[in-house]
Amino acid sequence: MYRDKIEKLFRENLNIKKGERVLIFTDRERDYYEDLLNEFVDVAKSFTSDVRYMIYEPTKVHGHEPPVDLWRLAIGEEAVDVLIEEGFMEKIVNKDKYSAEDVLNIIKRFNISAPDVVVAFPYYSTTHTFFRKLLTDNFGARYASMPLFEPEMFLTSMDVDWYEVASLSRDISDILTEATWVHVKSDYGTDIEFSIEGRKAFADTGLFHNAGDFGNLPAGEGFIAPVETEAYGKLVIIYGPDRKLERPITFKFNRGGVEDIEGFEEYRYYIEDIFKKMPEARYIAEFGVGTNPKASRADNILEAEKIRGTIHIAIGDNHTFGGMNRVSFHTDYVVFEPTVVVGGKGWEKKLLEKGNLMKI
Repeated sequence: MYRDKIEKLFRENLNIKKGERVLIFTDRERDYYEDLLNEFVDVAKSFTSDVRYMIYEPTKVHGHEPPVDLWRLAIGEEAVDVLIEEGFMEKIVNKDKYSAEDVLNIIKRFNISAPDVVVAFPYYSTTHTFFRKLLTDNFGARYASMPLFEPEMFLTSMDVDWYEVASLSRDISDILTEATWVHVKSDYGTDIEFSIEGRKAFADTGLFHNAGDFGNLPAGEGFIAPVETEAYGKLVIIYGPDRKLERPITFKFNRGGVEDIEGFEEYRYYIEDIFKKMPEARYIAEFGVGTNPKASRADNILEAEKIRGTIHIAIGDNHTFGGMNRVSFHTDYVVFEPTVVVGGKGWEKKLLEKGNLMKI
């Protein structure tokens, strides 16, 4: 049904080449994922004969490491067996402290035929995982992460001029890299300041043509990992990752973390339970600015955070893109029609005014 759209994704977004190794995977969170997986696999086999694929039980948390069987498919049985025997796999999956260098040394003992291209569309995101970082940073995989993906997106936020999106995303990431602080306000109550000093921003361009490129599809943002201990103020949330909340809730930040939550909404209790299980999940993790002109879905965070003129703030894990926090949780929250000012030593710039991107 979406064959031509998937072919375009492989050609335009991933620049797939004949003979490359491809890994495609999803989970069972949505009934239609298996059919979509089969369609991706069928199209991939028209480009190359080395296509690996898997569907697994949902992890139930964004940012959780994928199951061990997927690791076996990606880097081989022998390497994974040794990681298990030496106690590293359990630490990786639980995001405990471990030596990444020791893990890499183990993997390098084996002749790894890691994938060149990864298409990941489980409902629960693998973007901010060591699994993704290992494949992109150490094996040069081009990694398209598509959590919460819905096929209708092929007709909207995927149907854009990717070079235009890439250009704007890079311009914003350049500004964020230069800046040291950010102040975000909205008419419905968000008012938060945080530090981004010393952190490098990234552009989610939708074009994964070079070894190690990764990001979302649909894409479209410039993003950065704020300093985890330097966020103050309040973030008012009106949408969760996949629905509009019945009532807004407010995260109150102090010293980088959510100190208190206000508002009576079911999602509040879910987040409070996450904080009890994973205290490190309360810290600010990401700031991003949406750049996709055809993104519009407010009730799906994959697309919502890409809406041009919005910003999003995440809490939880950010150690895979320049931060210091390592935890099995990462979730973004969109601020609509924000006013955003960024600055550095001796300068400041209004980046957005009530959802309108200023001239860059």
